[in-house]
Amino acid sequence: MVSPSDRQVRSFREQNGLDLNEEGKRIWMAQLGRLKLPLPNWHWRRSIVARHDMHHIVSGYDTSARGELMVASWELGARAYYDWRARALCLFLMVLGLIRYPRAAITAFTKGEQSRFEAEATALEKVA
Repeated sequence: MVSPSDRQVRSFREQNGLDLNEEGKRIWMAQLGRLKLPLPNWHWRRSIVARHDMHHIVSGYDTSARGELMVASWELGARAYYDWRARALCLFLMVLGLIRYPRAAITAFTKGEQSRFEAEATALEKVA
């Protein structure tokens, strides 16, 4: 699996109307569909937001409400984050995805698991 470059993440953010300096903001505008909620941009979130945007690129899920639920399911399957708070957020969003889009959420989770195994296999090939 090839990781997206910083340039690709910047381009992704520009194309989707996202803040180019999301990591530097003190307040994070959490948005899921029409629901918008200003939250503190906690350190743990600032440390993963670029990786999260990369996951949108790698997984192919957009930034719509459905896309965010699917990328969270994908991230959970891929075991993308070590921080328990990031995993808890993904789990919460996956549960919402399972309620609204059950088959798609399970598929996204499975694709995330497969991507993890692909990444591990690639890493093992480099060592061998």
